Amino acid sequence: MHLFLMRHGIAFEHFEWDGSDASRPLTEEGFERTRQVLDALKADKKRAPELDAIWSSPLVRARQTAEIAAEVLGVKMTICEALACGTSVALLRQHFKQLSVPERLMLVGHEPDCGMILSELIGAADPRPFKKAGVAHLRGEFKPRGMKLEYQLSPKDLLGRD
Repeated sequence: MHLFLMRHGIAFEHFEWDGSDASRPLTEEGFERTRQVLDALKADKKRAPELDAIWSSPLVRARQTAEIAAEVLGVKMTICEALACGTSVALLRQHFKQLSVPERLMLVGHEPDCGMILSELIGAADPRPFKKAGVAHLRGEFKPRGMKLEYQLSPKDLLGRD
């Protein structure tokens, strides 16, 4: 399996948003930066993801990020309730048992979930935090210590600026 993990882009902070946490959207900068990151990733001949599907957390900021990814990368996006805040490898494995899991999949979610999932899948002792719109590529079996990290990139790595 080729797994791509992506954290949602820059969203409004809690204190800037009057609605629920689940409805917090990307900011204008979040939309722009997420698209720039995905365009740069797609243009990178060595790292460009070839995907069968994108699964997203149902929270608005992740869904918006996944919609941008789907458009840029030319693949269908589906909401995956199991990716809501607080998910884990164990919860996702349970969810995956009920589905046909694509061989080349991008999961769009949140922190600290993405960092903890990455760490558990590669057998790292400490979480590997993701920057907003950060992405990682793993290869192997979706189980603890079952995957190898191909890369983990922040927006700065892809865009050459903060």
